[in-house]
Amino acid sequence: MVVSVSSPADVVNLALVRIGFQMRIGNLYDGSKAAKKALDIYAQTRDELLRQDDWAFAERNISMSLLKQAPPGGYVSVGGWSPQYPSIPWVFEYTYPDDCLKVRAIKAEPVFIQEFNPQPVVYSVENDKFLTPPQKVILCNIPSAILTYTGQITDPTDWEANFVEALAAALGRRLAPALVGLDATKLAASDEAVSMKVAQTEQG
Repeated sequence: MVVSVSSPADVVNLALVRIGFQMRIGNLYDGSKAAKKALDIYAQTRDELLRQDDWAFAERNISMSLLKQAPPGGYVSVGGWSPQYPSIPWVFEYTYPDDCLKVRAIKAEPVFIQEFNPQPVVYSVENDKFLTPPQKVILCNIPSAILTYTGQITDPTDWEANFVEALAAALGRRLAPALVGLDATKLAASDEAVSMKVAQTEQG
Protein backbone atom coordinates (compact mmCIF):
# COMPACT_ATOMS: atom_id res chain seq x y z
CA MET A 1 0.00 0.00 0.00
CA VAL A 2 1.35 3.42 -0.91
CA VAL A 3 1.25 5.75 2.06
CA SER A 4 1.90 9.48 1.97
CA VAL A 5 2.97 11.14 5.22
CA SER A 6 4.48 14.51 5.99
CA SER A 7 4.82 14.55 9.78
CA PRO A 8 5.34 12.27 12.79
CA ALA A 9 1.68 12.80 13.68
CA ASP A 10 0.67 11.24 10.34
CA VAL A 11 2.66 8.09 11.20
CA VAL A 12 1.20 7.92 14.71
CA ASN A 13 -2.30 8.31 13.33
CA LEU A 14 -1.67 5.40 10.96
CA ALA A 15 -0.68 3.37 14.02
CA LEU A 16 -3.83 4.45 15.85
CA VAL A 17 -5.98 3.34 12.92
CA ARG A 18 -4.27 -0.07 12.96
CA ILE A 19 -5.17 -0.66 16.60
CA GLY A 20 -8.71 0.68 16.35
CA PHE A 21 -8.19 3.77 18.51
CA GLN A 22 -10.98 6.21 17.73
CA MET A 23 -9.25 9.55 18.25
CA ARG A 24 -6.41 11.13 16.24
CA ILE A 25 -3.63 13.45 17.33
CA GLY A 26 -2.82 16.88 15.91
CA ASN A 27 0.87 16.59 16.78
CA LEU A 28 3.11 14.81 19.26
CA TYR A 29 2.83 17.71 21.70
CA ASP A 30 -0.94 18.30 21.73
CA GLY A 31 -1.28 16.91 25.25
CA SER A 32 -3.74 14.14 24.46
CA LYS A 33 -3.30 10.69 25.99
CA ALA A 34 -2.37 9.16 22.64
CA ALA A 35 0.14 11.95 21.88
CA LYS A 36 1.82 11.58 25.28
CA LYS A 37 2.18 7.81 24.86
CA ALA A 38 3.44 8.21 21.29
CA LEU A 39 5.95 10.90 22.27
CA ASP A 40 7.49 8.50 24.80
CA ILE A 41 8.26 5.84 22.18
CA TYR A 42 8.28 7.51 18.77
CA ALA A 43 11.97 8.44 18.32
CA GLN A 44 13.27 5.26 19.93
CA THR A 45 11.02 3.07 17.77
CA ARG A 46 11.96 4.94 14.59
CA ASP A 47 15.70 4.65 15.23
CA GLU A 48 15.42 1.00 16.24
CA LEU A 49 13.66 0.21 12.97
CA LEU A 50 16.25 2.15 10.96
CA ARG A 51 18.99 0.02 12.53
CA GLN A 52 17.27 -3.28 11.80
CA ASP A 53 17.54 -3.11 8.01
CA ASP A 54 19.82 -1.50 5.44
CA TRP A 55 17.13 0.86 4.16
CA ALA A 56 18.22 2.40 0.87
CA PHE A 57 16.86 5.86 1.70
CA ALA A 58 18.89 5.96 4.93
CA GLU A 59 22.24 5.09 3.36
CA ARG A 60 24.92 7.74 3.67
CA ASN A 61 28.45 7.67 2.17
CA ILE A 62 31.02 10.16 3.41
CA SER A 63 34.77 10.68 3.48
CA MET A 64 35.74 10.10 7.09
CA SER A 65 37.20 12.85 9.25
CA LEU A 66 40.59 11.86 10.69
CA LEU A 67 41.21 12.44 14.40
CA LYS A 68 44.40 10.51 15.08
CA GLN A 69 47.03 8.51 13.20
CA ALA A 70 49.76 6.13 14.33
CA PRO A 71 53.35 7.37 13.80
CA PRO A 72 54.77 6.41 10.37
CA GLY A 73 57.73 4.54 11.85
CA GLY A 74 55.67 2.65 14.40
CA TYR A 75 55.52 3.16 18.15
CA VAL A 76 59.13 2.11 18.66
CA SER A 77 60.23 5.20 16.74
CA VAL A 78 58.49 7.54 19.20
CA GLY A 79 59.22 5.66 22.40
CA GLY A 80 55.94 3.76 22.67
CA TRP A 81 52.21 4.43 22.57
CA SER A 82 50.63 7.60 23.97
CA PRO A 83 47.03 8.97 24.01
CA GLN A 84 47.76 11.17 20.99
CA TYR A 85 47.63 8.01 18.85
CA PRO A 86 44.83 5.52 18.08
CA SER A 87 44.53 2.55 20.39
CA ILE A 88 46.63 -0.45 19.39
CA PRO A 89 46.46 -2.19 16.92
CA TRP A 90 44.69 0.51 14.88
CA VAL A 91 46.47 2.96 12.60
CA PHE A 92 43.69 5.51 12.01
CA GLU A 93 41.01 6.99 14.25
CA TYR A 94 38.05 8.77 12.66
CA THR A 95 35.10 10.82 13.87
CA TYR A 96 31.83 8.95 14.41
CA PRO A 97 29.12 11.01 12.64
CA ASP A 98 26.47 12.57 14.88
CA ASP A 99 23.65 11.16 12.76
CA CYS A 100 25.10 7.64 12.41
CA LEU A 101 22.77 4.94 13.77
CA LYS A 102 24.70 1.98 12.36
CA VAL A 103 28.01 1.52 10.57
CA ARG A 104 27.37 -0.57 7.45
CA ALA A 105 30.85 -0.69 5.94
CA ILE A 106 34.18 1.07 5.67
CA LYS A 107 35.79 1.22 2.25
CA ALA A 108 39.11 2.30 0.90
CA GLU A 109 39.08 5.25 -1.46
CA PRO A 110 38.69 3.65 -4.92
CA VAL A 111 41.67 3.76 -7.25
CA PHE A 112 39.33 3.53 -10.24
CA ILE A 113 35.93 5.08 -10.79
CA GLN A 114 34.29 1.67 -10.37
CA GLU A 115 35.45 -0.93 -7.89
CA PHE A 116 34.03 -4.32 -8.88
CA ASN A 117 35.60 -6.35 -6.08
CA PRO A 118 35.56 -4.33 -2.85
CA GLN A 119 37.11 -6.11 0.12
CA PRO A 120 35.58 -6.03 3.63
CA VAL A 121 37.41 -3.78 6.07
CA VAL A 122 37.83 -4.69 9.73
CA TYR A 123 36.99 -1.80 12.07
CA SER A 124 36.09 -1.08 15.67
CA VAL A 125 33.73 1.44 17.26
CA GLU A 126 35.03 2.66 20.61
CA ASN A 127 34.80 5.53 23.06
CA ASP A 128 38.00 7.59 23.14
CA LYS A 129 38.25 8.82 26.74
CA PHE A 130 41.43 10.76 25.96
CA LEU A 131 39.57 13.29 23.77
CA THR A 132 38.02 16.37 25.37
CA PRO A 133 35.19 15.67 25.78
CA PRO A 134 35.33 11.87 25.31
CA GLN A 135 33.56 10.77 22.15
CA LYS A 136 32.64 7.74 20.09
CA VAL A 137 35.15 7.03 17.31
CA ILE A 138 35.74 4.57 14.48
CA LEU A 139 39.10 2.81 14.24
CA CYS A 140 40.50 1.02 11.20
CA ASN A 141 43.70 0.58 9.21
CA ILE A 142 42.53 2.29 6.02
CA PRO A 143 43.81 5.77 5.06
CA SER A 144 41.34 8.30 3.62
CA ALA A 145 38.54 5.85 4.38
CA ILE A 146 34.96 6.13 3.16
CA LEU A 147 32.16 5.34 5.60
CA THR A 148 28.84 3.81 4.59
CA TYR A 149 26.30 4.08 7.37
CA THR A 150 22.64 4.28 8.29
CA GLY A 151 21.72 7.89 8.98
CA GLN A 152 19.15 9.11 11.48
CA ILE A 153 16.55 10.23 8.93
CA THR A 154 13.85 12.06 10.89
CA ASP A 155 11.82 13.68 8.08
CA PRO A 156 8.93 11.34 7.11
CA THR A 157 8.87 12.79 3.60
CA ASP A 158 12.28 11.16 3.02
CA TRP A 159 11.08 7.67 3.98
CA GLU A 160 10.08 4.82 1.70
CA ALA A 161 6.44 3.70 1.92
CA ASN A 162 7.38 0.28 3.30
CA PHE A 163 9.33 1.92 6.12
CA VAL A 164 6.30 4.06 7.00
CA GLU A 165 4.16 0.92 7.14
CA ALA A 166 6.73 -0.91 9.27
CA LEU A 167 7.03 2.03 11.68
CA ALA A 168 3.26 2.40 11.99
CA ALA A 169 3.02 -1.32 12.76
CA ALA A 170 5.79 -1.13 15.38
CA LEU A 171 4.23 1.93 17.02
CA GLY A 172 0.84 0.22 17.01
CA ARG A 173 2.21 -2.81 18.84
CA ARG A 174 3.67 -0.56 21.54
CA LEU A 175 0.67 1.75 21.85
CA ALA A 176 -2.05 -0.89 21.78
CA PRO A 177 -1.74 -2.23 25.34
CA ALA A 178 -1.89 1.26 26.89
CA LEU A 179 -4.57 2.76 24.66
CA VAL A 180 -7.00 -0.03 23.77
CA GLY A 181 -5.86 -3.00 25.83
CA LEU A 182 -4.96 -5.09 22.79
CA ASP A 183 -2.38 -7.86 23.11
CA ALA A 184 0.80 -6.69 21.36
CA THR A 185 1.73 -10.32 20.65
CA LYS A 186 -1.42 -10.83 18.59
CA LEU A 187 -0.77 -7.61 16.70
CA ALA A 188 2.78 -8.73 15.97
CA ALA A 189 1.53 -12.06 14.59
CA SER A 190 -1.01 -10.24 12.43
CA ASP A 191 1.64 -7.83 11.08
CA GLU A 192 3.98 -10.74 10.36
CA ALA A 193 1.25 -12.52 8.39
CA VAL A 194 0.56 -9.39 6.35
CA SER A 195 4.27 -8.89 5.66
CA MET A 196 4.61 -12.51 4.54
CA LYS A 197 1.64 -12.14 2.19
CA VAL A 198 3.14 -8.97 0.68
CA ALA A 199 6.52 -10.67 0.23
CA GLN A 200 4.94 -13.69 -1.46
CA THR A 201 3.00 -11.40 -3.80
CA GLU A 202 6.14 -9.44 -4.73
CA GLN A 203 8.03 -12.68 -5.42
CA GLY A 204 5.25 -13.99 -7.64
